[in-house]
Amino acid sequence: MALTYFGIEITRRCNLRCPHCFTDAGGKAHSGPSTEELADLLRRLAAVGARTVAFSGGEPLLRKDLEAVMQVGGAAGIESFTLVTNGFFAEPARVQSLKQAGLVGVQVSVDGVDARDHAAVRGCSAVDFYRALRAIRTFLEAGITVDVASIISRQNVERAAEMALLCEALGVRSLRYCSFVPTGRAVDRAVAERFEVEPERLDRFLELLRGIRAQPDAPIGVLTDHGIGPWNAAGELRCDAGESVAYISAEGDLYPCPGSIFAPFVVGNVYRSPLEELLASPRLACVRAIERSELAEPCRSCENLACSGGCRGAAFARTGDPRGAVSYCNVLRRGR
Repeated sequence: MALTYFGIEITRRCNLRCPHCFTDAGGKAHSGPSTEELADLLRRLAAVGARTVAFSGGEPLLRKDLEAVMQVGGAAGIESFTLVTNGFFAEPARVQSLKQAGLVGVQVSVDGVDARDHAAVRGCSAVDFYRALRAIRTFLEAGITVDVASIISRQNVERAAEMALLCEALGVRSLRYCSFVPTGRAVDRAVAERFEVEPERLDRFLELLRGIRAQPDAPIGVLTDHGIGPWNAAGELRCDAGESVAYISAEGDLYPCPGSIFAPFVVGNVYRSPLEELLASPRLACVRAIERSELAEPCRSCENLACSGGCRGAAFARTGDPRGAVSYCNVLRRGR
């Protein structure tokens, strides 16, 4: 099956320095590919069947050439563009310009129900919370679909019901909870301790999300990264890494997915090798190729055959082994 969705880290520069940032983004970080390199990459992606491209960072809106490269990609056959942003630079004129160039959706990071929680999680000014809310309104008024992303933390899991109501009031499409990954700046043990959530709290949190999702007319969509294991009642977890999605880093390294940006999973570099060659490489399926019998316990002998064994990238980040055990699994705990 041909890949049609690609994520591209177009810069690692960022105006913020969130303590949990797994890419170690910041003002002096890797600036990403040049305008010419990025435009050429979009042409090449279109040629191999890409139809949707998601820009990530760092903060993508720091790049002033987005509209130009999007127009190149659109002319080559890419049908839609999305991006991940903290919302700081989402001024109305810029948003309209991006909309005209082909931007159809954004994911805005909001890491708290109020300014105090948001600032505490992200280590930023309370003003940045209101900038994020203003950005959501600006994107929606431009006709761009908005999803909200929030990092899983002790405070956020306790206030998930409020967060869902806030997102409903804002009019966003969905609320996505991102699992904490101990890499980049987040490798610091003191940071990790701030984001560790007790299993009992996670149980209540996931139960709440399942309840919202089960509503026939749920006001918003809710989902969570599978770094903590399967969270829906059936315990299903299927890894799509390298099958329906692939990810390209600021340096041009191709990975099976955004959760696997570690050395054991790199396929090759898109600026040094033909895309066709990289996409045909068995390395692209290296995450999904790990058999259940190869996984550490308790995943190896788990009776839940609907689960592919949790996020291998998250397991590697925590254990140093792609075949390591996931840090938390709701289904396993409930079954004991």
